[in-house]
Amino acid sequence: MIILYLVLAILCLMVATAFYGKFNMKKHWIGVAALVLLAGLMAVFFRQTFFVTGSPYYEIHKQVASTDLSSESVEGTKVNQVLDEKTQKKDFTSKPVTDKSLAKQIKVLVPKKGKKATYWVSIEDADKNRVIHIEYASDNLKTGRGVGFGDSVDQVTKAYGSAYRDLTKSDRFEQELVYEDKDNNIELRFGFWNDKVEMIWLTSLDKAPI
Repeated sequence: MIILYLVLAILCLMVATAFYGKFNMKKHWIGVAALVLLAGLMAVFFRQTFFVTGSPYYEIHKQVASTDLSSESVEGTKVNQVLDEKTQKKDFTSKPVTDKSLAKQIKVLVPKKGKKATYWVSIEDADKNRVIHIEYASDNLKTGRGVGFGDSVDQVTKAYGSAYRDLTKSDRFEQELVYEDKDNNIELRFGFWNDKVEMIWLTSLDKAPI
């Protein structure tokens, strides 16, 4: 499907280029047809992907049962907790947002004391100062059920159960296990290399990547 879109996009580019000269329907009908077809396919794709019950996007977070993650926190801070600005200034240091696409949505904080972790705090008006993402960055940090860096897939599943999404050969890791707490809007994600935990994230489910 992606290849088809690319081919159609090239044809459309040819049409757009041709429009700089005198338009000739007989000469450019293939490009015009491709443009119309591409627009139609994109409309169907976005409708089926994002808006229809049963679509991949709609169903992605219904693939697994909910796991209670309400006790998860990092150094006393929880995902979805509102972190007032006074506390932010007192206990945290601000870091530059490396992803420019996120610069208008979040600020990144690291604690001045305690074990290393990275906190994303929303700066958008709708949920200002809400902690939407926490990334573990210390070998000494453990999850609420005692999982830490270096633990195996078996250790994670023994602690959190079998209700997870298994993403093998993801963009970042050899394997990712994703647990979701739908009632409390929390995602807990583990990334593995060589059957060892190399990444632990706590994220607001409404902000989490698919």
